[in-house]
Amino acid sequence: MTHPPHSADFHKKLIPGKDLQPIVNPMQSFLRNSLIRDSGYFHVWISASENTPFFRSTLDKAFFMTLIQDNLSPRAQLPELPRGNKVLAGTLDLLAYSLTDKGVHLLVHATRKNAIEELGQVLLLGYATHAQGNPMFTALPFDTIFMFDHLAGRHEALMVSRQIHMRHDNWRYDRYSSIGFYLDDRRGDWMRPHRLTSLFKNKSRQYLRFMKSQATESDRIFEYLET
Repeated sequence: MTHPPHSADFHKKLIPGKDLQPIVNPMQSFLRNSLIRDSGYFHVWISASENTPFFRSTLDKAFFMTLIQDNLSPRAQLPELPRGNKVLAGTLDLLAYSLTDKGVHLLVHATRKNAIEELGQVLLLGYATHAQGNPMFTALPFDTIFMFDHLAGRHEALMVSRQIHMRHDNWRYDRYSSIGFYLDDRRGDWMRPHRLTSLFKNKSRQYLRFMKSQATESDRIFEYLET
């Protein structure tokens, strides 16, 4: 994996491509009982196994972005939409995202941890339907790995946001990254980065400086900001 786990609260699932089943985590009940809180900041990532590309085209990425938007927008809570969408939209705040050929990285704040598994299931099943409807494929083209990691808090989430945005070669302007919500006043009701942008008083110049810096003293300004 391209990003190591940050804590002991780390989950990994291998979902067979030809028999995509609801996500089941045998460690889930044990880990939930061992935690003081079931909510918090989480780094989620999805990829294909064995270094297989997760996205074959920009069309695939665009479809996956639509899945994210449809499930996390407040509009998903409208009465005519499925109940599952309503639950996700009410319990998950999307703070940052990255879609590359290799997979998906999401940074979320969740009020209940199992909502993350529900999101993974919705996204993967939706993407499977898309892949099966593509004339290039006669079945799901790969096995999928779904992981999420419970972060220590908002400041660690801020650091992960930079790692997520830096995954793109042209990180400043990549259309499949959430960087525009931090630097260019991009907006969408399915994105809620305020939990992190408030750390630097919503000033894009400070986040840009943070993005360009490495692990130097300049990063430590965020450690002293009020949480």
